[in-house]
Amino acid sequence: MKKSPAVIVLLVSLWACASKESYLEKGNRYFDEGKYADASINYRNAIQKDPRYGEAYYRLGLTAIKQDSAGDAYSALLQANTLLPNNPKVEESLGEVTLAIYLKDPTESLHTQIARLADSLLSKDPNSFEGLRLKGYLASTDQKLAEAITYFRKALRVNPTDPSLITALVEVLFRDDQPKEAEKMALDLIAEQKTYGPVYDALYHFYADTRRMADAERILRSKVDNNPDKSDYILELALFYSALSRPKDVDTTLLRLSSDSKRFPQGQLQVGDFYTNIRHFQQAARAYREALQRNPTTDDRPIIQKKLTNALLQLGQTAEASHLVDEILKAKPKDPEARRLQSTLWLDSGNPAEVDRALSELRTLSIQEPNDPTIWFEMGRAYGLKGNRDEARAYFRKAMELRADFLDPRYELAQFALSERRPADALNQASQILAVHPNDLRGRLLHATAEAETGNRTDARTELDQLVKDSPNDIDAELELGSLALSERNFKEAATIFEKLQPSGDPRAIAGLARTLSAQNQSKAALDLLNAALQKSPDSPVILEQVARVSALAGNFDVAITNYRKLIAAAPGSLQERLNLGEVYELKGDYPDAIATYREAAHVVPDDPLPALALAGALASNRQVKEAKAQYENVIRSHPDNAVALNNLASLLSDSGGDLDEALRLAKRALEKVPGQPSFYDTVGYIYLKKGMRDSALQTFGTLVQKYPGFSTFHYHLGIALLEKGDKAGARKELQAALADHPSHQEEAKIKEAVSKI
Repeated sequence: MKKSPAVIVLLVSLWACASKESYLEKGNRYFDEGKYADASINYRNAIQKDPRYGEAYYRLGLTAIKQDSAGDAYSALLQANTLLPNNPKVEESLGEVTLAIYLKDPTESLHTQIARLADSLLSKDPNSFEGLRLKGYLASTDQKLAEAITYFRKALRVNPTDPSLITALVEVLFRDDQPKEAEKMALDLIAEQKTYGPVYDALYHFYADTRRMADAERILRSKVDNNPDKSDYILELALFYSALSRPKDVDTTLLRLSSDSKRFPQGQLQVGDFYTNIRHFQQAARAYREALQRNPTTDDRPIIQKKLTNALLQLGQTAEASHLVDEILKAKPKDPEARRLQSTLWLDSGNPAEVDRALSELRTLSIQEPNDPTIWFEMGRAYGLKGNRDEARAYFRKAMELRADFLDPRYELAQFALSERRPADALNQASQILAVHPNDLRGRLLHATAEAETGNRTDARTELDQLVKDSPNDIDAELELGSLALSERNFKEAATIFEKLQPSGDPRAIAGLARTLSAQNQSKAALDLLNAALQKSPDSPVILEQVARVSALAGNFDVAITNYRKLIAAAPGSLQERLNLGEVYELKGDYPDAIATYREAAHVVPDDPLPALALAGALASNRQVKEAKAQYENVIRSHPDNAVALNNLASLLSDSGGDLDEALRLAKRALEKVPGQPSFYDTVGYIYLKKGMRDSALQTFGTLVQKYPGFSTFHYHLGIALLEKGDKAGARKELQAALADHPSHQEEAKIKEAVSKI
C-alpha cells in the first residue's frame, strides 16, 4: 500500500525525534534476543544521529562478530577504540577480532596493533585474561614457544576453563616437544567438554604426524561419537579411512549420514559429494540417485541432477546424463551449468560438428561465467579434439589458475605428454595430482605408467601392484601391469594377467592377450582370439584396432589397412586411426600412400602438429629429405615451442649430412622446452658423436644409461661411442646389454651389425 505524504512526514518526524540513546537501547534489546540484523540497523541509526557515538560502534562491532563478519567487526571496533580510548572492554573485543584476522593472514601491521592492545590491557591489569592471551598467541606465531607457554599458563590461571586457550597451549606444548603433558591436557579437556572440536583436531594431527594411526582413528571416532549431529566430523572420519585405503570403513562411516534423513536431511547429497571428491564416481552416482528418489520435489533437485550428471559423464554413461540435462534445460533453458554439461556431452560424441557446436556454446559461457574453471577446461578439451593441442594446453592452464586443486586439466596434460612420448612431463603432472590427492586412483595409474615409460619399471611395478591391492575391482591397473610385463617380454606373466581378466568382458583384456600372442609370433592364435571376439562385438573399435595391429605385425598389411579404414569410416574425425593407417603403409614400404594418408590426417585436424610430424618422418624415410626438412620447419613456424619438431629436425640434419651446428642448436632448444627428456639428450649425444666430440657423447650416453638402464637405444649408442673411442670391451658390454633389453627388429639388426665389427 502506498503511503500518503502525511504518513511519510510523520515517519520522518518520528525518526528526527528519536534519540541516539533510544536507538542504542532498541539495538541492545534486539541483540539480546539474537536478532542481529535488526540490532545492526538500530546501531547504525544511532551512529547516523551521532557519528562520534563510540558505544554504538562498539555494539555494532559485537553484532558483526555474532554475524561472522570479521571485516565489519574490525572496522566498527577500530572506530570504537578511537572514540573510547583506553576502554578495556573495547580493547578486548578489538584484540579478539584482530587476532582472528591475523592468524589467517599474518601481517606486520596487525602484529604491531595486537601487541599495543595487549600492552595497554596489561598496563591497566597485569592479570588481564585477554592481554595475556594476545601475548601468548603473538609469542607462538613468533616461534617463541617457551614465552607463549608462560603467557598461556598465566591466562589459564585467570580463566582455567577456556577451551580455546587450553587447546592453544596443547598445540604449543606439542610443538615444544612436551607431548605427554599436551596429550593429557587435551584428553582431560575432551572428558570435560566433549563437544569442543578443535581439541580433537590438535590430538589427531599429533597422532597422525607421529604415525600413531590407531590413536588417530580412535580420536576421530570419539569426535564423531561425542558429536553425533555434526556431519562434517563424519565426513572427516570417512576421509581418514579413504586415505588409508579402507573402503569398507568409508562406506560404514558414511552410512551414518545416508541412513538418518531426520538428523541429516542433506545426508545423501553430502555422501555423493564426498565420493565425487575422492573420484569414486560409481558410489557418487548411487548416492545422488538415492537423493533424487527420497526428495522427488525438493528445491535441490536441479542441483542434485547436475551433480549426478557430472558423475555419469565421468563413468561414460552418456545416455542417462543426456536425459538429465534435457530435463534441467526444459525447466531452466538458460542455466549455465546445464548448458556446460550439454557441451560436455557434445564433446563426448566426438562428432566434429558437435565439437564445433560445443566450442561455440562454451565461448559464450566463458564470457558469462569467466571464473568457472570447468568451462575453460571443456574449451581445452574442444581444442584438443580439434587437434590444436597448444590452444588446449592454454585453456587447461587457465582452468588450473582459477582452481589449483582442479585435477581434470592435469589428467589431460599428462595424457598429452604420454601420447607425445614425453614421459617426464607426464610424471610431473601425475606427481602434482598426487600432491593434491595422494590416493587418487587415476593419478596413481598415470604416475605408474609414466614411470614405466621413463624406464623406471621397478617402481612402476611396485605402484601398480599396490593399486591392484587397493582397488581390486578396477582392472585398469591390472591391464597396465600386463602391458608392463609385455614390454619386458615376460610373456608368461602378461598372458596370465590378460587371461585372468577375460571374464570381465573388457575388450582391452582380449586385445592385451592378442598382443601377447602376437609378440611370441603366434599371429594365427591372436587373430583367432580376436575374430571370436568380433563375432560377439563386430563393431568394437578396440578389437578392430587390435586385428589391424596384429595383422600389420604379421605382415598382412592389406588386412590391417582394411580394418583401419573401417575404423576411420566409423569415426571420420579420428586422427589416431589415420596415423595408424599411415604407419601400416610405411611398414608395407608404400611411402606414397603413407604420405597421402598423413596429408589427409593433417587436413582433418589442421591445427594438430602430430600428422605434420608423421608426414615429415615418412618423407625422410622415403629419402625426400628436402621436403621433410621443409615440413619440420613449417611445424616449428606454427608451433615454435614444439620440442618434438625441433628434436626431429635436428636428428634429420645429423643423419642426412646437414649442418651439424644447426642440428645441435635445434636439439638444445628442444631440451630447453622439455628439460630432462631422455630422447632429446640422446639426439644431442648422437650429434656430438657425428661432430667427433667423443668425450661429450660418451658423457651424454653414459648418463642416459645410468638413469634409464632399461632402454636399448641408449646402450646401443653408448656402445657405438665406445667403439669409436677404441674401447672394444666396453662397447661389447653395452651392445650386449642393448640386445638384452629387447630392441625393435630394426634396431636389433643395427646392434648385431655393430657387434660384428668388434
